[in-house]
Amino acid sequence: PGPRMPLWGSAAERPPSKRRSSRAMTDSPVQQHPTAELPLVSDLIAQYKPVIAAVRARPELATVLQPEHDDIFILRYVISFRSDVGKCADAIKRAILWRREHASVLARIDELQMEVRKIIPTGMLPWRTNSGQPIQVAIPFAVDAKTWSSKSEQWHHEAGISNREVAYRVCDRLTRQSGRLVKMVMIQDLTGLSMTFAMQNSKLMQNQGKLSKLSEFLFPQLVATVVVTHPPSFVSTLYKMSSAVLSERLMKKVKLADTYDKTCKVSETA
Repeated sequence: PGPRMPLWGSAAERPPSKRRSSRAMTDSPVQQHPTAELPLVSDLIAQYKPVIAAVRARPELATVLQPEHDDIFILRYVISFRSDVGKCADAIKRAILWRREHASVLARIDELQMEVRKIIPTGMLPWRTNSGQPIQVAIPFAVDAKTWSSKSEQWHHEAGISNREVAYRVCDRLTRQSGRLVKMVMIQDLTGLSMTFAMQNSKLMQNQGKLSKLSEFLFPQLVATVVVTHPPSFVSTLYKMSSAVLSERLMKKVKLADTYDKTCKVSETA
């Protein structure tokens, strides 16, 4: 067999242009896809109304919540933390304070995305799954190893935040436009990953662990599933390495797909 190729090959199949901002991504044809299979936000808010009210009443949030932190914002936390009012309030407070403290990073998300795409093929695709979930794709190892490794840990950390923030903004906007709870399908194409690279860049794996923990309170209900395509021959070892640093909640959403058909199938079952 010939060499493994990325999930898409032609220019038409590649991620969106790096010039598109996170806001522009939500104005693409992605909005035209059906979301009928996704749960209605109105039904979810009605179902969790007492919990949402209890979260709002928590004293630690009295001076933290702002008008933009509406029921949809709180809903994602209530679902993620299984109606545990205390955990919801703690996560919301941490998220709001983190965003205030890192406002300068969030203000340059589009700039960060442009930097990332000069090195790593990644982006939100202009299509959704049949059930209405937007799709983000990354081929992080289809790059020159020296270029990848030359970037600082801080750069990789902020790059990871920018990818998640863009996706979170897209999902939030589509949720409000469609009236249905929209989450993301993440496709990680591991083309180019070798055991040598994985062992020599263990700090990057640790960074993914930090991002995973950060995402638990910063981006609730963001990921529907993570599809790993073109997994390397040592995927079982890689899975064990990932399990040691990534959250259990995220690992449960990981699905392997070694063919195009399987990638499409597991993406649709998110």
